[in-house]
Parts: sequence; C-alpha cells; structure tokens
Amino acid sequence: MRIKTGIGIAVIALVAGGLGFAGYTRINNAKKEFAEAEAALPESAISTYFGHIRAKDFDGIYEDSMKVSPHINSKEDYISKLEEIYQGVDTSDIEYTSLDNTDGSKDYKLYYNKQYLATLKLIKSTDGKWLASTVFSGDKDYVIEVPVGLSITVNGVPIDSTYLIAQDKVASNFSGMRDQSEAPRVDIYELKNLLGEPTVEVTGESGYGTLKDVLTGHILVGKTATDSSLAQTMIEDAEICAKWPAQEASLGQVGAISIINSDWYSRVSGVQNQWFTAHGTSSFTNQNAFNIIQQSDDSMVGFVTFDYYASNGEVSRTWNGGYQMTFLNVGGVWKIAGMAIDNEMNPNKVTPLQD
Repeated sequence: MRIKTGIGIAVIALVAGGLGFAGYTRINNAKKEFAEAEAALPESAISTYFGHIRAKDFDGIYEDSMKVSPHINSKEDYISKLEEIYQGVDTSDIEYTSLDNTDGSKDYKLYYNKQYLATLKLIKSTDGKWLASTVFSGDKDYVIEVPVGLSITVNGVPIDSTYLIAQDKVASNFSGMRDQSEAPRVDIYELKNLLGEPTVEVTGESGYGTLKDVLTGHILVGKTATDSSLAQTMIEDAEICAKWPAQEASLGQVGAISIINSDWYSRVSGVQNQWFTAHGTSSFTNQNAFNIIQQSDDSMVGFVTFDYYASNGEVSRTWNGGYQMTFLNVGGVWKIAGMAIDNEMNPNKVTPLQD
C-alpha cells in the first residue's frame, strides 16, 4: 500500500514528534530523579548553603536555620554574624569534617586555611531533603523580668516555660525594700548564648516597653508610661537627691520623697557632704526623664539625666548626672524605692582623654 507524500510526511512527523516527546519525557524524568536523589544526600544541603553564601542570600540561610535548629537570635544579629564569619572567605576552599548524631542529624565542622570557621547542623526534613544551618553559640546571656501572667516573644519567637527560672517573685529593682508586700511581682526567664541584646514584646498586648537595669543587667518589662506627670516627678525628685550632697537640700527633704525602710535610703543618708565647697550660684539644665515603664499600676522605673552647675565666684563646675530611679506609690504619693547612678547615660557626659 502506498501512502501519499503529504500523508506520509504527516505520519513521519507525527511519529517523530511522538518519539521526541517520549525522549523528552524520559530525559526530564531522569533529571528529576537525579535531583531528588541529590537532594537526599547531606552534601546537597551543604552545596545549597554555600550557594546562599556566594549569592549573599543570608535571608535564605536564616529561614533554613529556624527549621533546622530553632533559635531566638534576631535576623539582624544572625546575618551580621554570618557576614563576619564569611568575610573574604572563598567557599570553594572550605574543608569539613562530619559527625553523625544519635538523633539522625549531622554536624559538619568547617575549616578555612586550616582554621576553624563554623559548624553546620544538617537535618533531614519530612520530604526527605536535607537542610543545613549554621550553629552559633553566642556569649551573651539575658535575664528577663515579666509581670506575672504575661507571655512574651523574644525576637518574634514565643518563649515558653522551658526558659522560666522563677515565678511570682519580687521584681529585682525593689529587692532593697524591707517591706516588699506592695512591690510588683514578676516571672523570670533566662536566655543563654545569644548573639546580641534581644527585642522583647508582650504577646497579644500593646503599650509595653523594656528597660535594662543598670545594676543587674536584667531586662525589665512593663507598661510604657504615658502620663507626663510621672516624668516630672522623677525630675523633681532627682534634683532633690542631687542637691543633698551639694548641701542645697536637707536629709529630711530626701527622706520625704523616699521609702525610709530601704537599702537606698540607708545608703543616701550616710553620704558625707562636708567636702562640697560652699557656693552662691547653682542651676539645673537639660533635665530629661525617659524610658519610664510601670511593672504594676503603683510602680515605675526609668532614667533621668541632668546637668548641674555650681560656682562660688572663683571656681565653677558642671556635673553631668544620670540616675535610674525606681518608685512605689505609697498612699497616693510617689516615693523612691531604689536608685542607681549611671552618669554614662547622660548625652553630655565628657569622656576623659586616655594617654
């Protein structure tokens, strides 16, 4: 039987097309199978990781890190550490040693020019692919004091009870009071091995802020004060406290604004002020109260800075002061429950030149 030329060409084209389609399908299937097989190998995760490094796709590495080994470092701190580690590093010259862990994960220690660089942790995801993450062990630990009953996130990560080290305790900035029955109470969390200071937020609530205690380094959590009168109270009381050692205020005036039965008052009442030179001129400028939070409705803590000038006509000097002040409302009157001096917080503080 003969086939017309036109029909014959059409048939040949159809067959050829069919063969081509079949071949294309087989090749694609082979590539897909190869890619799947490659993804099932731990080394594929390392290749992907180094690809991210070369492309400076640090966001991708951070996202994988949260899947491999969830942590509470901020993205900014995490990426900054990556950039520091891989600055000037040629990834093609990196060598590694591997270790199989009992949980099925793998650790790869990376070396560059024979020097330890970093450790990668690899896990196999539910779809059979391997993911790699840099394991960082920071050198910063933080204690966070949160009003009882509130939940928090740190750098956007929910913090559960595994981080709790104490519950329903007196806030540390009130620990110097003899009678602590009215002091705010807090739950205390500890976070270890972070790369930088964390951002703490209260879950499901707005209007909360934090203050880093200048004595303990603890991060205190409380409602952000919005009443301007609280700031004014802090400034006025800070001035009285600064006037006492300068012989411009009496101890009785300091006592009137303080909780007498406290470590704070014991210390300030023992201050010797005979050394301060008599002077006829003095003034306060640049007073500022800021970062005020309330750990309870009847308490507040914040920072105050001021510049105090004194002159006796022959000698004059300006002191750049900075206080952290803790207050408790007693019978409707705000009284100082504790204080720490930190003049470095004053923006006008002049640092002496070093030899």
